[in-house]
Amino acid sequence: MPEQTQQNTVRRRRGVRLVAVVVAVLVAVAGPIGGVGVVASAPATDDTREIAYGETVSGAVDSVDPIRSNPTENSHTGDFYYEPVSFEGEAGDLVDVQVFAPTDTSLVLVGPDGQELAHNEDGGEGNNSQITHRLPSDGTYTIQVTSHFSEDHFEYLLSLDQLEESEDLEMAVGDTVAGTVDETNDESYQYNGRYETVQIDGAVGQEVELSLSSSEDSALYIIAPNGKIVAEEVAPYSGRDATIQYTFGNDLPHTVVVATGDFNDQFSYILTAEDVTNVTENETDTESGENASNNSTASSTDDGDDQHAGTSHGQTGPAESTIEILDSGLNRTSATLGSSVEYTVSVANYGDKTGTFDRPVVVDGQPVARLNGTVEPYQMRTITTEVTLDRTGQFQVSLDNESAETLTAVPPTAPEGNTVAISDDTQIGFEPNATTGEAVQFTFDTTSTDATLRSVSIDSAGSGTLWLEAVRTQNLSAGGPPADGVTVAHGFVLSPSLQTAGNTTQSPVQNGTVTLAVDRTALGDTPEASVVLYRYDEASSSWIPLQTTRVASAADTVTYRAQTTTFSTIAVGTVDPVSTTGSLSKTAISADETVTVSATLRNDGSAAVERTVPITVDGNTVTERTVSVPAGGERTVSASLSPAAGTHDVGVGGTSVGTLTVEAVTTEAEVTTSEAATEATTTGGSGAGFGVLAALLAVTAALLTAIRRRV
Repeated sequence: MPEQTQQNTVRRRRGVRLVAVVVAVLVAVAGPIGGVGVVASAPATDDTREIAYGETVSGAVDSVDPIRSNPTENSHTGDFYYEPVSFEGEAGDLVDVQVFAPTDTSLVLVGPDGQELAHNEDGGEGNNSQITHRLPSDGTYTIQVTSHFSEDHFEYLLSLDQLEESEDLEMAVGDTVAGTVDETNDESYQYNGRYETVQIDGAVGQEVELSLSSSEDSALYIIAPNGKIVAEEVAPYSGRDATIQYTFGNDLPHTVVVATGDFNDQFSYILTAEDVTNVTENETDTESGENASNNSTASSTDDGDDQHAGTSHGQTGPAESTIEILDSGLNRTSATLGSSVEYTVSVANYGDKTGTFDRPVVVDGQPVARLNGTVEPYQMRTITTEVTLDRTGQFQVSLDNESAETLTAVPPTAPEGNTVAISDDTQIGFEPNATTGEAVQFTFDTTSTDATLRSVSIDSAGSGTLWLEAVRTQNLSAGGPPADGVTVAHGFVLSPSLQTAGNTTQSPVQNGTVTLAVDRTALGDTPEASVVLYRYDEASSSWIPLQTTRVASAADTVTYRAQTTTFSTIAVGTVDPVSTTGSLSKTAISADETVTVSATLRNDGSAAVERTVPITVDGNTVTERTVSVPAGGERTVSASLSPAAGTHDVGVGGTSVGTLTVEAVTTEAEVTTSEAATEATTTGGSGAGFGVLAALLAVTAALLTAIRRRV
């Protein structure tokens, strides 16, 4: 805690800007946890009277606060309003007090006996103030927040940290150390009083920026391994930081001398060493808030004149927002599956412009929610998001790349069924003891205005915990399946997974069924049998109709069940349920023969359909057949036809099945007469025998006539 506190103190003092990390949000995060951001309101800046170690508070100095004399020895006059903020401390505590405000601030630390212990004006970034001090006794201390000028109103942020004093007095680049110089330290005229030495290691060519912060006149020296002072800086006036940039010429240890510009008996300090090897001069100036020279010496004093607003005595605060995290974390580290936990961050804006905080909450490396909100200058606020658990187990939850907390999700102690609602649109099904080939039934009640997901059955492809996430989709009317006359605009995204020995496999499905109940008003005049369920196929970017059965038809709803081998988005659509094909037993016959016409009807709808099939010849109906076709089934009907001679187009149900050729048939009498005529024609003409034949025929005819008359 103290080390982290010291690092936070340095970040605030130097005004390092926190850059908001913006991450592209998945429309639908396929991860173990989902979140919805809820922004809390900013606290009001009422009078602040107390603070504790590790806290940052916001407050306001105004005309109802007490008045004191000018805390600084200068020519300013007037009413110096201050806000007294108290804290409890113990003897030996090394405290760091910082104030941030849009005005030129001053800080005064008063002991339990009412005596002033320390005063600072410009120890912080710009015209902010900072006091670092070791407390002399136990008791209640008071921080007076006031200003360099007589002002009757300004808002501020005040932080109080307890630092851990460094014992080994050694540091590396990137470290921060804190300590106190007192009567136990050596005294040297060269360093204007008592001093302390800190050893620092660096690499050849590495550039370091050393910064010394103290309530007194900070003085900083770097001594090379050969014992020579190679860089030094003495702050121009009391409380101002001393900063040096230095490039290591070798990798031997160097000595940093921490001192003051006067002969004060005791002072506390914070020393930081930052690597600026790859930082440009402008970047360094922006971060440090001052133009520090490289390996340079600077020394000046405050003459007490009214120069504080000029560049010679402190600069104005940061020109942009400087948002930093004060605290973040979960409100609890264990929760039941389907319940929510809160992740909260407290932030402060140390700059003079309104800023935006925007960072993701990360679970096992995946962003699941965002914390987003604006922060007014020199204000604090708390931003909260809800994180909802949709898996059991342990998860690492953090704010972006900050340190993570372990969140444990456990199953419900007495679950009703095997599904849990985690939001209005999402339910999670779980079966902890699924076995290979087992059909696991999940019962849902995910309702929309037009359709309700009733159940999903999955044949598990392995053993372990079988999960099924069911998410109600947004409006599908613009990109859904064919739905002639049906107004079901919502679907359901079904995502199964199997968790075995800590490993998760997506879509471990052999077969499954989905059951939906559709509101009857959404069907309109569409026949129930025409309604089927569709599955969206990602590979082909198309909707595929599923084999669907209507399992119930009630007054308000019609329930459908479909079979599938792959799970994705399921939605309601329509088909033309019956398709008809036909055939002829022959394509050519005689006029005295018959031909058989067959019609096969297939029902791709969800319920049995009765159809009357007209059988036509040349477009004219010659007969009909009526048949009932079950859902998903086929039926074949036939009829015998004997068309007249000629060429005919034969059809079933309006569909042509082929061309039939019918040949004419010659009768027996026609064949005999034709033969006789042929013979007579053949024997007529000249030749013997024609007269005899004619005579015989004449005699025969006469005899027949005579016989008829007698009778």
